[in-house]
Amino acid sequence: MKTINHLMKAGLSLLFISILFSGCKKESDDSQQNDENLQYNLKITNPIDNYDVALGSKVTLCIEPDENMSYGDFEKHFYIDNQEINLNEIDIFDIDNIYYNNYAFEWNVSGLSPGSHTLKVEMVNGGTVEAREEITINIVNPKWEEIDITALTGGNNYYINDVFLLNDQIGWIAGYNSTGSKFLLKTTDKGTTWQLVNSGLNIDKIAFYNENTGVAIDNVGKVYKTFDGGASYTLVTDPATGASLFNNAMDISFSQTAGEYQVTARDINDNNKVFRVRLNDNVIIQYTDVMPDSSQLLYEMKFDGANGLIYGMEEDATDLQYIQLTTDNGQSWQGIPIPAPTDWLGGNNHFQVEGGAIVGNNIWLTGGDNSDYLSAFSAVSNDGGATWFIKTVENKLAFDTTSLFDVAIAGSGAYAVNFSAKYQPAMYYSNDNGNTWKPLYEVTTPADNQHVNIVAFKDNNFGIATGDGILYRYIGN
Repeated sequence: MKTINHLMKAGLSLLFISILFSGCKKESDDSQQNDENLQYNLKITNPIDNYDVALGSKVTLCIEPDENMSYGDFEKHFYIDNQEINLNEIDIFDIDNIYYNNYAFEWNVSGLSPGSHTLKVEMVNGGTVEAREEITINIVNPKWEEIDITALTGGNNYYINDVFLLNDQIGWIAGYNSTGSKFLLKTTDKGTTWQLVNSGLNIDKIAFYNENTGVAIDNVGKVYKTFDGGASYTLVTDPATGASLFNNAMDISFSQTAGEYQVTARDINDNNKVFRVRLNDNVIIQYTDVMPDSSQLLYEMKFDGANGLIYGMEEDATDLQYIQLTTDNGQSWQGIPIPAPTDWLGGNNHFQVEGGAIVGNNIWLTGGDNSDYLSAFSAVSNDGGATWFIKTVENKLAFDTTSLFDVAIAGSGAYAVNFSAKYQPAMYYSNDNGNTWKPLYEVTTPADNQHVNIVAFKDNNFGIATGDGILYRYIGN
């Protein structure tokens, strides 16, 4: 539901076509040829110099020849440590590549030792090298492992709606298959193996207080609760009428208060509120207006103990993005505006928060614009929202991306994913408050219709990245 709502809201139907294969990005500085006097300049635009590339990954290697070269007249040769490698040129029609004079090649990384290596590209005409570029890349062991769950999901055409990690071993994923199959899967070994827990409820959001007690929202916004780890769910009903207590819930979470959970939803007057609900008897013990004048339909909520974060709110009057924070288990909330970065071309009216995470006083937000500026951003606070590091990150990546779609805090850093298509890395890592983001090439999508758009972490030891027909687990620092 998150993916569909955001893509519809952002109006990316035409934009998605233009970025589908825009893995190559023009750099503003010219390459310097550092050996013989070559005829033309040549720039490797992806990967960026000194970036990490994982064994077993599929990387889009991009070059930008001199604009005065007749590209088709030249042979292209690629070398690792002066040993030639074979690449497949990607035959695509991409307006960005044509305009920027970029060309893409697919490289399946194998057979290299971890450590620093030289990547070299030469363009040869009539046996003469007329352009050359060299960069350094760092080969690393994969930190993520793809897990096959198709036997449990009814095939590989599945979609994951939500992920919840309880501790450093136990977690759940909820989703559905294009054939109509529904599933709630559980792991007790950091995502190595999974078991089918429930196939009767189409779950959109899940949360657990412990291994047995949990709550869920179905695909039409009704709230359910479980006391057997998700094997069975019962509808949360109004104690007075017996009808469903919520029909429009958007997200759900447990704070540290035993016997209570929180729901973001609209009330009968169509106002946006956060509700505190008593688990045992379905009584709403408090509700709070979070952004009464907002037209935003999707509120995401995360709790870490008593600290809670609600994001995805826009104030109509100012176009400012807002978050709500609590430090007392949701008894009180504080609204904080998140302005666009100073270099944001679209202004506040194109600035949209897509992902958020909270651990103690550490808050990370990611997102992008809903226009044609093709920019992504991150916003980080280490003091509970008092001060922020807000950065436009699109120019700091080796490729174009409109948005960092989800984010998860992992130790001193964070992982983020974008709504990624084939030939684009799907995950990035930052450990400097979002000032720089490194692409992790080992998490790539094998087909055009598979996307990674959810990332979750627990204590820097247990991580899941998933989405359309694909599931990865984190296997090491």
